[in-house]
Amino acid sequence: MNANRLTTPKEKVQELQEKLGHAAKENNKRRFHALYDKVYRWDVLSEAWRREPSLA
Repeated sequence: MNANRLTTPKEKVQELQEKLGHAAKENNKRRFHALYDKVYRWDVLSEAWRREPSLA
């Protein structure tokens, strides 16, 4: 296992946000029809929970 490729949930979520943002900016007609699989990931949900101040 390559230690350089290990990332935290925060880094994984940030990478996902950057990829989606880049895809949207490259093509303004791009539509994201199925984001459920990306939002329903454990790392995304745990990071969202960590960021939400009213739930803490």
